[in-house]
Amino acid sequence: MGRCAREARSKPLIVTLAVVPKHLGVIRFPQGVFMKRNMMRNTKNGGMTLVELLIVVAIVAILASITFPSWNSQVLKARRADAKNTLMFVLAEQEKYRADNGSYASNMSALGLSTYNSSSRDYYNVSIVSSSASAFVASAAPNTNSEQHGDGCGTFAVNQLGPDDSSGYASIADCW
Repeated sequence: MGRCAREARSKPLIVTLAVVPKHLGVIRFPQGVFMKRNMMRNTKNGGMTLVELLIVVAIVAILASITFPSWNSQVLKARRADAKNTLMFVLAEQEKYRADNGSYASNMSALGLSTYNSSSRDYYNVSIVSSSASAFVASAAPNTNSEQHGDGCGTFAVNQLGPDDSSGYASIADCW
């Protein structure tokens, strides 16, 4: 090993950049100066240790346990919003039907919505519960085979006046 290599290992490498006038040219460093500095490090510990990996896995698990319930509740809220929007659509269609026929439709097929549900995944079953010439009630009940079945809000309903929370339907204050 030459004298220069021994001096490079014993002394820290300090590089100072200065503003050089254009007529003096570009500062060039000897080839491999920066590589030699990196080679002085111990290359045996290039990866992560098992303890470091376990710490990362634990942190990810903690973050997942915090975020998953929040995410799940937001999914349930979005499905509820879809059901409520569907009921408001049925309300508008009922008003159109009444303007044309003098009474409210007694079923969804009379409105042209025979297979219409709140979403393509069928989380709620939308139906007309009762109707007359002056009133109707439409409901969106969670399907028993969907994740919405255990939802605390339960069945949503609308009547000719808007959201309906009578007869055990979802509370307007809490769920609408």
